[in-house]
Amino acid sequence: MKIKRIIIVTVCLIQSILTLAQSEVELKTKWFSDAKLGMFVHFGLYSIPAGEWNGQRMGRNDYAEWIHIQGNWPYGVKKKEYQKLAKKFNPIKFNADDWIKSAKEAGIKYFLITAKHHDGFALWPSKVSKYNVVDATPFKRDILKELAIACEKYEISLGFYYSHWQDWEHNGGAMPDHQTIKSEPLYPEVSDNDFEAYWQEKCIPQVKELMDTYKPKFFWFDTWRRSPQITSKRVDQLIATVKNIDSTCLVNSRIGARMPDIEDKVDYISMGDNHVPKKGRTKTWETSFTSQNSWGYHKMDFKWKPSEDIIKVLVQNAAHGGNLQLNIGPKGDGTFPKPNVRRLKEVGAWMSVNGEAIYGVDPSPIDDPEWGYITSKSMSNGNTKLFLHVFNPTSGQEIELHLPYAPSTSVIPEMLETGEKLFWYPDRKRLNIVMPHFVVDKNVSVVVVKLQRNIYKKTESVKGQNNNLKILEKE
Repeated sequence: MKIKRIIIVTVCLIQSILTLAQSEVELKTKWFSDAKLGMFVHFGLYSIPAGEWNGQRMGRNDYAEWIHIQGNWPYGVKKKEYQKLAKKFNPIKFNADDWIKSAKEAGIKYFLITAKHHDGFALWPSKVSKYNVVDATPFKRDILKELAIACEKYEISLGFYYSHWQDWEHNGGAMPDHQTIKSEPLYPEVSDNDFEAYWQEKCIPQVKELMDTYKPKFFWFDTWRRSPQITSKRVDQLIATVKNIDSTCLVNSRIGARMPDIEDKVDYISMGDNHVPKKGRTKTWETSFTSQNSWGYHKMDFKWKPSEDIIKVLVQNAAHGGNLQLNIGPKGDGTFPKPNVRRLKEVGAWMSVNGEAIYGVDPSPIDDPEWGYITSKSMSNGNTKLFLHVFNPTSGQEIELHLPYAPSTSVIPEMLETGEKLFWYPDRKRLNIVMPHFVVDKNVSVVVVKLQRNIYKKTESVKGQNNNLKILEKE
């Protein structure tokens, strides 16, 4: 009997420790999960050629930030030739205050920039490598410092993208693999010893510099496949480098893509490029989403995504417990392209009247309906507020909302933007709502419904939903 009691007590203790650890993770990531909308910026030497090298459009795809490898296709641009761009990098129209003010007005809560992309060029005066914006260019300004000041002014959380795996400047940095880039000649594969030299000489010291100098709230590291260079030991060392300086700084899953235990090591999940999942995840997550095909500015890429598509992806992710990071590729002079300026204003206009249905919401406690998506909030009085995001609504359209119980007669649906009360009628556990004659937004209109009690108890999380939210057992 004593052994049995000891086992029971031990199991309970382990469960308590795990619950406490999970609660600490949830608290640490709550600001990120609540933010829902961020900005991702790809800016560097590649912003100058903007997808074109010697009058020829780059090959393989439209990822302009890869022009070092994809210019002069299929041969690539020789290192010495590419690095001459540093002498031309002088974005005299760059204004950090303008950038972050535009983000603020768009309803964006956090800002992420490529501190160092794959080309190895740093946007701060790194003491580790002279290949940086102050030592190697005529611009000679600390871009990250100016952005950090602006982010503090506008209360935007600052984070850094850092390419820890690929580095085409350092002789030990990883190069594109032969399956991805069939260049002529093929890029040599670096040895583990050479990569270790890069890792200890450049990667780890630069991440420490970024942590110590700019105090970022999160990092976005980048791999997209398993690599022999990115081992568990190196991932653990890089995470420890961040956490030993600031334990609250968040680290993403692409620090070690496709590693079987990576989600247990990190704070949030980064989906694949532009990947919008149909269901939520068991951990805080985000989608990084391009405005055009390219991440860096590409002057010949005209496939700009309409703002209504961006808003719909934001809504879909929020309904599944995730974030959206909208990418901007500034031009070589430091300004945002006009299509980006327009889209930021249009997203901001929608968020200015519908932000309540996005910020700090829980995943939908109801299955996705045919007409759009649902987000929810638990109110302090124990009731529930549902936000019905109706896609492409029409005048007088009738939408159905399925509930776990018959709705109270005191329910009054209304338009979130205008406050217009809507006609509705119950049908057992179904709420039938009639959209207004004059549709306020033909792309995404939001109806708010206040229910007189919580429709779900707060219990343990269910697979497919965000662990931060825990709202999934029916009464």
